[in-house]
Amino acid sequence: MPAQPPQAATEAKPRLNAKTMFVVGAINLIDSINMNMLLPYVDKMVSAYLDVSPQSPEVATTAALLIGVYSLLEVIVSPFWGMLADMVGRRPCLLVGLAGSVIAPILLGFSRNIAMAFAARALDGFFCGNMVVTKTYLGELVDDKSEARGFSLLAFCFSLGLILGPAMGGQLVYPASWAPNIFAGTIFDEYPFLLPNLVFAIFAAISWCIAAFCIEETLPKSQRCKCRNIRRQGTRPQTLQRAMSGPMHEMDSGVDTCTDPGSAGGCYPLSTIQVIIMYCGLTGSVMAQDQLMVWVVSYDHTVGGFELSPRAISIIQNVGAVGVMLSQLTLYPVLTKKLGFLNTLVVGFLLSSLAYGLFPVYGLLANPQHGHWREVVLGIGQCVFTTGTTLMFPTAFAFVNRASQGLNRGAVNGWAHSSGALCEAVFPYLASVLLGYCNRMGSLGRYIPFYAVIFMYGLSIAFSWTGLRYIDQRTPLSDKADEDGSCV
Repeated sequence: MPAQPPQAATEAKPRLNAKTMFVVGAINLIDSINMNMLLPYVDKMVSAYLDVSPQSPEVATTAALLIGVYSLLEVIVSPFWGMLADMVGRRPCLLVGLAGSVIAPILLGFSRNIAMAFAARALDGFFCGNMVVTKTYLGELVDDKSEARGFSLLAFCFSLGLILGPAMGGQLVYPASWAPNIFAGTIFDEYPFLLPNLVFAIFAAISWCIAAFCIEETLPKSQRCKCRNIRRQGTRPQTLQRAMSGPMHEMDSGVDTCTDPGSAGGCYPLSTIQVIIMYCGLTGSVMAQDQLMVWVVSYDHTVGGFELSPRAISIIQNVGAVGVMLSQLTLYPVLTKKLGFLNTLVVGFLLSSLAYGLFPVYGLLANPQHGHWREVVLGIGQCVFTTGTTLMFPTAFAFVNRASQGLNRGAVNGWAHSSGALCEAVFPYLASVLLGYCNRMGSLGRYIPFYAVIFMYGLSIAFSWTGLRYIDQRTPLSDKADEDGSCV
């Protein structure tokens, strides 16, 4: 018998095509909607469960905690999902996380008290792995030519979810009040927060079925993380710890140059840490600013607020979809080609800072006597803000992907997402506390938290600048360093 040819050292991976982009985009859209859907009605939910006024400081604090518990679970489990995806593959983790996104929102919709709401939200956060794995999955499909397009799609779906989630939540709560002929006396009258969560769960279930048939594995078995072998050899997986010696940006050979492999001091390169810090600042600041906007425009007009309803807020956030389209279809491809990723990030930061930095000007129209001009001005501001954020998010994703070269993609994305989720939980809470104090300074004081958040993100960019510039200028994407199956 003729000799069998030796097995190829490298197994073929799926290519980035329209089908794959659709599935990845749908999964990322679902996770983004899930994270933000309760924003327009969270104060009403907390107020009802605590039986206090929506203007009570207790409501703002508890609402921030209810929002943040999702992010807190992300902090805890994101590294787990990233490492699990490195060990068992990307596809199983994506399907399990998507199945959890079907179940947990329904439990939130059926909650009767604040404890049940917290439990459902925490369960939802546990199944957050898709936010980590989709970035890892896409990072294994793109090359230097398709990188901007691929991560632009990811950011487009994420930003669209930031808009559709609150829009869905704001439009579909209390259905018995806006469609009494259909919903009065039904289960949706008894559970006024169920409908948006149920609609979302149906969408997630359909997406699970599509993903189960269409999504392919990108991590061959021969390249999966061999943690057992590493432990047997006395080495340790790399942890999120900065090197304190050696060249500042020593990296990308696929070898841990920070310390002796057998020591406890395994670390990521400084430039990777700086990229993660930039990503943390972005996710935390956007979440805080979105929540601040909802709180400020919800205030009663007797205290100088806009007194907008959840439905009016959702309409304003829908206008922000124009900014998403404008950014992804026109601005982003042109800016990344002409200015590069780093300068595109700066442009996005300036636009988003301008949009919410002008809130004191918007406040001049807070009185209801100005009619719909209030919504028009706020809608324009929201459009500019989403244009800026959808320039920043794909750029941040691309930076994390490049920073993971020579390292384990799933683990790097897991740590990045975990750190970013921590900021998503902490920033809105700190912003709510600051808002409570600043409200005592009068109607203008409530805008101070916007400037505090802008300053914090600007500070994170400044701190990360050298690492971002280094990664922006070096040779893009190569997967060769990722193919040894080591757990670094």
